Amino acid sequence: MGKPFISIIIPALNEEKFLPQLLESLTKQSDKNFEVIVVDGKSKDKTVEKAKEFGKKIQDLKIIVADHAGLPYQRNLGTKHAKGHWFLFVDADSILLPYCIERIKIYIESKPEINFFTTWSKPDTENVNDAILSNFYNLLFDGSKTLKLPVGSGPFTGIRRDVFQNVHGYDEDHPFLEDADLRNRLEKTGVHLTIIHETLFVWSMRRMRKQGVMKVMQTYMKSIVPVVFFKTIPKGMKGYDMGGHEFTGKQHKPNISVLNKLISDIKKLMKEVFE
Repeated sequence: MGKPFISIIIPALNEEKFLPQLLESLTKQSDKNFEVIVVDGKSKDKTVEKAKEFGKKIQDLKIIVADHAGLPYQRNLGTKHAKGHWFLFVDADSILLPYCIERIKIYIESKPEINFFTTWSKPDTENVNDAILSNFYNLLFDGSKTLKLPVGSGPFTGIRRDVFQNVHGYDEDHPFLEDADLRNRLEKTGVHLTIIHETLFVWSMRRMRKQGVMKVMQTYMKSIVPVVFFKTIPKGMKGYDMGGHEFTGKQHKPNISVLNKLISDIKKLMKEVFE
């Protein structure tokens, strides 16, 4: 078998509930010229066992157990075992739409200037409020290009192999906003993020369901301040942890009045952008 077009690299930690959904979505891709590399961070649940169940469903599947957990570390480790011309880093709680890989290939082949990209996403529920927040997330990427802010594309990031290797991959000392740091370093080399304006994956909003929309938004806002005013990207943020186990148990009940105010503000912003 020749080299796959793209290597899909999935870091995981205690993701027995969510990872199977992602892997199942990969079995349904219209274009199957890809390999899948799951990099487990020594999960304490059945993540590895669940991944192995897809050994016969996914033609080219590798499962690697890292010696420790760490998002940038696991992603980098996955690339060391990858054969693809392109790397696609996908969070374990995401889901790829059936035409995702096919559409990515079409974009790349039709636009040779693309070497670092992300796409629009949709939420993992049919809730209208989640849809509004997801659309705001999509618009944030477009705005980041105008404002020249290195907003990270962590849940779904595609990058050409040689471009990734040229900047030595993810900074493993950057466990928080490692994606923003990667984009920042790439921008300095003249490599700019391309945003494909097509919804190609499902974005998990489990963090917001568990911690609450306002708390998550506040965390992001705190991280933006040093970027805007000091041109530095934080390496850590209290309460922003990796792992499926962080999102089990009791879910947060949102403050409806505060949430409605946030959604109202986002609606106004979206109206201004589209009009």
